[in-house]
Amino acid sequence: MKFLQRLKFYGIGFGMGCLIVYAMVGNRSCVTTNEMKMQELVFQPFDISGKAQCKLTCMKYNEALLKIEMRNFEVNYDLTAVHAEPCGTYFIQPKKEFTDKYKFNFVISDCDSVSKILDINFLDPSIKCDCK
Repeated sequence: MKFLQRLKFYGIGFGMGCLIVYAMVGNRSCVTTNEMKMQELVFQPFDISGKAQCKLTCMKYNEALLKIEMRNFEVNYDLTAVHAEPCGTYFIQPKKEFTDKYKFNFVISDCDSVSKILDINFLDPSIKCDCK
């Protein structure tokens, strides 16, 4: 077998191997569990408890604006009860680069296809709201 024939044979095998690896791995990206959970929560429909709705009104927020702003938040798994019954409870806080912009964090109860915002906690003591 001549050198060019061996090179052609190697090239065909190498090309087929590359195609197989690409088919198996594809164009996957590295997404952390925190980012996956936040994407899941953003795309799910959610309800808001009465207390949380009152606090949103005090902050001059609405449901649509909160849903848009959730991309700047992350799950704090230290304070989260993922395996709570009947639904997991997630503590959502602003990402480190957005802590000066968002002066609140909130708690979401995540049931199968619907999430419910249970409470909103103010981090700024100057925000006064009489919600019970």
